[in-house]
Amino acid sequence: MTRGERSAPASRILSFGGAVIDFVATAGGWQARPGGSAWNVALGLAGLEAGAQTAFVGALGDDPFAETLATQAKGVGLDLRFAERVRANTALSVIHNSDPALYTFYDHGGADSAFAGVDGAAWQGVQAAYFGGVTLLRPPADAAFVSCAQEAARRGVLVCYDPNFRPAYAEKQRKTFHEYLPHTGLLKVSQEDLGGLFPGRDPQGSLSQLLRDFPQLTVLLTLGRGGARLIQGDQGWEHPGFAVGVVDTVGAGDASIAGLLYITVFRPEWPPAQRLAFALACGALACTRRGAHAPPLTDVLHLLHHRTLQEEHL
Repeated sequence: MTRGERSAPASRILSFGGAVIDFVATAGGWQARPGGSAWNVALGLAGLEAGAQTAFVGALGDDPFAETLATQAKGVGLDLRFAERVRANTALSVIHNSDPALYTFYDHGGADSAFAGVDGAAWQGVQAAYFGGVTLLRPPADAAFVSCAQEAARRGVLVCYDPNFRPAYAEKQRKTFHEYLPHTGLLKVSQEDLGGLFPGRDPQGSLSQLLRDFPQLTVLLTLGRGGARLIQGDQGWEHPGFAVGVVDTVGAGDASIAGLLYITVFRPEWPPAQRLAFALACGALACTRRGAHAPPLTDVLHLLHHRTLQEEHL
């Protein structure tokens, strides 16, 4: 990738983080699939027909796995202008179990940790920037990602942050979490995230303290099978989620925040309760396929319509 001014249409959402290969345990062995929180969110937005207005921002390697990622992005129209190509192998994530999550990372010297930042042209027309996943913790890229979050906030861009807590990175993650919070407008966390980020403390109490300390936050709190809550100041909305046939839960949280970002940017007139329902419909449909699945917009709208019809007949 060359830096400098670009004449292509501006992206409205940037997704910062890593693109890796997930090895997912199956009954017959292992299945390799593209993954990484930021990659999943970018693909989730592409599935919602926003690929041409979404850019993945990170580093891609020069191995066959990186070519698989680039081919996948091209197939859905995802913008890779700001994805730097580096001489390194793609990091691997082995998912032994998705619920509860059990991961092993093979990431030393991985391409995702070589991210060095973006120039000013990347921010043209951007309304929201997502930051998420363990790639944000890996040096030397960690400092570059934090700097981008600071720049996004300085430019008035909505910063969306998902810590995606993993015990293997516990101490680093707790420190990094507090580096991002001052710049964050939309925070996505699960109860498990809060338990890991604030060990020995009540998750609800920790969340209440966060909202007091950082009143600019809108929080998407995912509750697993219990649905989710969307919290803005002293207001909150709850949704029980959608009943679907669950294959696995890999990428469900990524699909949910992709849905919420999509609605926030492209359908700002939707009220919070509808935004929450849309996000959870995306997350539910992601669970119906193995690995990180990006549900298409038509499927999401169909599920929402079906739920509305059910409620009308109650």
